Amino acid sequence: MSESEIFPLQSAGCEVISCNTPLDFGNTTRFRKVEFPEQAGLAANSFLQLVPAKLASEATSNTYVLRFPKGIQGTLMNLHQGGQSTVMKDATGHFVGTASLYRVDPASVAAFQAFSIASFATGQYFLADISSKLTEVNRKLDDLLAFLQTSKRTELLSELTFVKYALANYSTIMFNDAQRIATIGNLQRAKTKAIADIEFYTEQLESAVAGKSNESQAQIVLQSKQGVDLASQLYAISGIMETYYSQNWNQSYLANLEADAKPLFALTQNRMIGALKTAADKVSQKIEKDENKHFGKNSVSQIEAEVLKTYNTLSTQAEPPLFALMCTSLKQPSQPLELYLRPDGSVYQKV
Repeated sequence: MSESEIFPLQSAGCEVISCNTPLDFGNTTRFRKVEFPEQAGLAANSFLQLVPAKLASEATSNTYVLRFPKGIQGTLMNLHQGGQSTVMKDATGHFVGTASLYRVDPASVAAFQAFSIASFATGQYFLADISSKLTEVNRKLDDLLAFLQTSKRTELLSELTFVKYALANYSTIMFNDAQRIATIGNLQRAKTKAIADIEFYTEQLESAVAGKSNESQAQIVLQSKQGVDLASQLYAISGIMETYYSQNWNQSYLANLEADAKPLFALTQNRMIGALKTAADKVSQKIEKDENKHFGKNSVSQIEAEVLKTYNTLSTQAEPPLFALMCTSLKQPSQPLELYLRPDGSVYQKV
């Protein structure tokens, strides 16, 4: 594009600079290559076209850094120009920009196209990173079948299977409006059902601790606790993904999501701590009784000892970890981001 057509990136909330420091992009602990879906129809040099001609002519390096101080989402909001926008596609279904009530120049449309596609690709990475922290969601099917209540097994597994599908295909589903809308509806359903499942397994945990302390009871207690954890994680990831899929980064909306999640996680954690304390006290009494009777030895099983460990871990948490994860995840797309543009058109992101 000509010098007069260069879009002023700084006014959109981002900047591009040349990178004169040698970087090892093969180091996967520092950088990851941003993979763009085929249906994006993104040309190899789409991002390089955003580099001002003057900068390109003066640069001593062929690598450029595209900086988003408020994340890609902050830049996209600026590019909306306050108007109502909608996705535009060409005859082949490729993303080509937006239709707006405001007149937009070709350069800003090109920037919006590139940045929107980048937001989908980086969003895929963010979601994968978030889900990797959810231990129960990442369990194998056989492991889940071992502790899920029979009456709830089909429901939870079906919702979990869908959530995993939506996680794996985020960057491609975002290019299909019909699929995206359907996915949002299913995520909302999964979130609603997760609330009911949290209550179900919490009640089951509270009932399980009423019995006499033995290996069988400890097994039921821990399995019930796993059920609460799985349902809670399903609620968290569904809420996070609904936001990523809808691209609704309105601050009031995000605040309401956090306001809904905070008391749910706090109450659930307090109820689990209360139930596990009852179970842990019984195990401790059993240990004390055995040691007095058998000169320092006790008959407490490994799984009963696990109840003690689980209670100690949970009771020392000042804030439910899932709530902290949810808050961080909802803020992630608006955090500072740097993309590195290579001479061959490839794009890398700092890990």
